Amino acid sequence: MELEFKDIEYLCAVEEYRSITKAAQALFITQPTLSQYMKHLQERLDVELFHVEGRRIRLTPEGEVLVREGKKLLREREAMMAAMNSVNQTGCGVLRLAVPMGRGSHIIPACIPPFHWRFPKAEIHLTEGHSKELVNQVQSGACDLVIINKPSFPISLEYETLGYENMMLVVGSDTLWADYVRYGEDGQAHISLEQCADAPFVLHLPWQHTGQIERQLLHKAGIKPNVVLETKNLEASYRLAACGYGLTFLSEYHINRLATEGETCNCLLDDPLTHMEIIIGYRRREDLSFLAREFLEVARQALTRSKPGDQRGLG
Repeated sequence: MELEFKDIEYLCAVEEYRSITKAAQALFITQPTLSQYMKHLQERLDVELFHVEGRRIRLTPEGEVLVREGKKLLREREAMMAAMNSVNQTGCGVLRLAVPMGRGSHIIPACIPPFHWRFPKAEIHLTEGHSKELVNQVQSGACDLVIINKPSFPISLEYETLGYENMMLVVGSDTLWADYVRYGEDGQAHISLEQCADAPFVLHLPWQHTGQIERQLLHKAGIKPNVVLETKNLEASYRLAACGYGLTFLSEYHINRLATEGETCNCLLDDPLTHMEIIIGYRRREDLSFLAREFLEVARQALTRSKPGDQRGLG
């Protein structure tokens, strides 16, 4: 009878939530995936672990034993890793970092070189993807740290804030909608999204953080957008807005990195959804390896911003 830590973690989630659907949501996998996994687990172990009663799940005696003893194994695994981490003060070892592809274009050059110069013997394993899958990588123990915009979905991670930034509406300066832009005393451009209801939009993909926020903003404004293109390429969306192809949404960081003076109006929107928090997350701080704790300090020094609009660090 072969048993993996993943088997225990999945069954413990089922036991905690008493629901395949809720357990799958907590594990950031689909309900059919978890159902199929549990079916195969019972077949592999040749034992029935739970009964489904309507929408609720009840563990069998065998399932209760596996959960009780499995939790002990999970605690022992964490204690073993913590003990190994406590003696690994030499700078050798592996740091497993999770970063979104868009955000990584800034985080990687800002953080990895100074970390490498401090710990040249350390190996860095980088995982890139979208926020939900990266959070899942950390929750499962496959990665040590994740740096993301604080997501709208719940996460079972500890985290700290590195800074803040705004999401803006990018309007080509030579377009009709630039006439709706107003400037404050500080020179910052502002616009009402409702005035752009008939504009063409270049949107990002729904699994991207930017794509999720922009769709919520449009929905709140009562706009069914004329979407002329969907792309995951943040630079392409800016260039398309600059040439007048459509309006797009981008974070301050990406605009500051891409903008050429005068080609776009980069507008603040009066909506709390546009105020984004940048976080670095991990499973439990006390379980972080020496290298992960040191990278955390490097990230603080390289990326921390105190408030929205502060041009240090993240901008």
